[in-house]
Amino acid sequence: MMTTDATFAKRFGKKSPTIVKRVTTGNVVVYTRVSSKEQADKNLSLETQKKAIEEYSKKHNLNIVAYFGGTYESAKTDGRKEFNRMLEFIKKSNGKISQVLVYTLDRFSRTGGAAIKIVTDLREKQGISVFAVTQPTDTSNPSGVLHQNIQFLFSEYDNQLRKQKAVAGMVEKLKKGIWVTQPPQGYDVIKINGTRKIVLNEEGKKLKNAFEWKLNGLKNDDIILKLRAMGANIYKQKLHKIFCNPFYCGVVSHGLLNGQVVDGTHEAMVSKETFLKVNNIISESPLYGVPHKAENDNIPLKVFLKCSECGQPFTGYLMKARNIYYYKCRTIGCQCNKNAKDMHQLFISMLANFRLKESLKKAVLFQLENTFNELTKSNTEKEKAIKTNLTEVTKKLDLIEEKFYVMGEMSKETFERFYSKYKAEQIEIIKELNNCQNPISNNKNILNRAIYICDNLQEMWASGNVVLKERLQRLVFPEGIVYDRKIGAVRTLKLNSVFASIAHTIGESSPNKKGTSPFLLGKSLSAEREGFEPPDP
Repeated sequence: MMTTDATFAKRFGKKSPTIVKRVTTGNVVVYTRVSSKEQADKNLSLETQKKAIEEYSKKHNLNIVAYFGGTYESAKTDGRKEFNRMLEFIKKSNGKISQVLVYTLDRFSRTGGAAIKIVTDLREKQGISVFAVTQPTDTSNPSGVLHQNIQFLFSEYDNQLRKQKAVAGMVEKLKKGIWVTQPPQGYDVIKINGTRKIVLNEEGKKLKNAFEWKLNGLKNDDIILKLRAMGANIYKQKLHKIFCNPFYCGVVSHGLLNGQVVDGTHEAMVSKETFLKVNNIISESPLYGVPHKAENDNIPLKVFLKCSECGQPFTGYLMKARNIYYYKCRTIGCQCNKNAKDMHQLFISMLANFRLKESLKKAVLFQLENTFNELTKSNTEKEKAIKTNLTEVTKKLDLIEEKFYVMGEMSKETFERFYSKYKAEQIEIIKELNNCQNPISNNKNILNRAIYICDNLQEMWASGNVVLKERLQRLVFPEGIVYDRKIGAVRTLKLNSVFASIAHTIGESSPNKKGTSPFLLGKSLSAEREGFEPPDP
């Protein structure tokens, strides 16, 4: 029995999985965009794009069902919020959208091959075409598809040329030390006589203290509390980034320079020397601030102690077979090991050199007063900033009390939440202010205590726990000590300036056989200008 071709095709014909019927509903979506926020705020070209698309739609009897974009979105990538919202809308339309209308193809995308893939998927999987009203192209045939693809590729090419020119200009400026992007925290960009300048702002002047405090041996948590008392709110991770960013010492380092660093034209927050010292503290103290394990009581000089041969800090370990702790230089092959108890005895002997004769105490106290007054001059500026911050917080407390008790404009829950917050801030600021003011009578008490500590350094260190030992070590020797295995002795090149005054007096009154100070084993005394905060015994 013969069957017709139509009957045979209906029963046995197979449809092509690669051919998608083009949607011809006449329903379209509109996508407009500009490249910058400035253009969006000034409405540059957005209205022009929208007007041209609406006129085209009206002329060709197309029904606009949704608008997307209407703001600034870079076409360099296709990770745009409005762009992706449009694609999601199309996907959920279930074959009701026939076209995406844009003003020009570069308004749709400038990603070249990625853009071609998106429009190909829309065309071949959903039957939807992307149409530029000012660049009409029929993509129902291969030549039209080729023409559209070439336009996408040229848009990407244009982007790459612009990027190349922009990057070349940025590199040239960076090589001259001119920072071309947004400066980090603590800096503002201003114009002086039409010239762009990057300068320290008020917050930056406060952040500058963080470097000084770090050199004094303060932990990051304590530094953050001090900064907050001055009105500079910062979190721990950000503080670490500031310490490690060479921008703050006037140096420009950028990925576009490919490893090169140059002196910047911007204002430096701290000197290169200070910056490097802080970073040495960070790099040489990987466990600094981490809670100590019990066995670390046996090796308190770990990291603090350095090798005279290579300059690397010592680590500590336990020889289990003999149950003896040793200090060991970190450098492979240095082979500088020392029994921990013997090393501690050397350190205690060094501390014993600070003991004062009774006849020298009045002279030392007089010298310390002069030194201390010189060191605390900077407190005036800090005190002013803290008082300003205290006034602001007190005003906030007065304001919420007035709103709650007098005017009744605030709920009890809201009042208690803000009151507890501002009150806690006020208490911390007052504490910091008390530490900063240092009346003369209190200065004498502190300096008398310093003399007492000098007289009892070896006993306090020997009997203290690991926390007290570390604080005493850093207080007296801010940059640590050096072990010289050739002569079997420890020495230091830097002293806290308060202790340096004492050491200088002792060195002049009681020189060793060589006529030099007993602290430095022949090295000249170089005092480090550090603050003095005696640890609690």
